[in-house]
Amino acid sequence: LANAQLNESDQVKELYVGQYINMCSSYLSRVDKYRTHLLGIARSKSVDALLSALKSRSFVTSELQDFYQSFDESFLAIYPNFVHELNMLISEESRFNEDNCKILNTELRVFALIRLGITDSTKIAEFLRRSVSTIYNYRVKMRNSALCQRDQFEEKVKSIGKTEL
Repeated sequence: LANAQLNESDQVKELYVGQYINMCSSYLSRVDKYRTHLLGIARSKSVDALLSALKSRSFVTSELQDFYQSFDESFLAIYPNFVHELNMLISEESRFNEDNCKILNTELRVFALIRLGITDSTKIAEFLRRSVSTIYNYRVKMRNSALCQRDQFEEKVKSIGKTEL
């Protein structure tokens, strides 16, 4: 059993390291392509066109969507029953839809990050591009719907997907 857990742990690490390397490499390529695009605008068009391109949030928005999709896919590959197991920790009226568990919403991402050991609300807020008060509200809402003691809820979230020795 211990060997199986170590093998599983190694596979998880390999998956995350591989995913991280691929994501970084891909991101650097996209940033360079965007830089080349801006350089082309600067060379061939007006300063106004360049300023307009620089003010646009479409590049960042697109990159964030890709990043969150990659995060969701990686996380759910490692913890495929995460939403179901989280639902078992909360009251029925607060449960999430398990039918479309290929992407996570912001609230589920908060608890996915907690599962990964990121518990600082400021760090979670930065990662998800939300306010600290929004993250705090999500956490309080879930603790209030917990079937266990409120102060034990996040510890139970951290143990989702773990196998017992």
